[in-house]
Amino acid sequence: MIELSNQELEGRLNAHRELMIDLLAAFMGGQNRMDEFLRRLSEDASFKDHEEDPGIVPSEGIAIQNAAASEIRSILEAARARCRAVDHT
Repeated sequence: MIELSNQELEGRLNAHRELMIDLLAAFMGGQNRMDEFLRRLSEDASFKDHEEDPGIVPSEGIAIQNAAASEIRSILEAARARCRAVDHT
């Protein structure tokens, strides 16, 4: 089992919580809200760390944001793969 830092765990938990809240709100809001949700999800997943200075150690807040963005990217990639698999059956 891989050990995660507190920042990674917090970031991943934050990502799941925000995803659930946004998903439920989008479901409640209809097709336009679902489309907006999917657009925002793709944008949120593209959060980048401080690439302008790769030697700097990120602060705790940035580490949490990076972990959340990474988790959202992972979830989004898995959802796209599952959608493709279902479409091909």
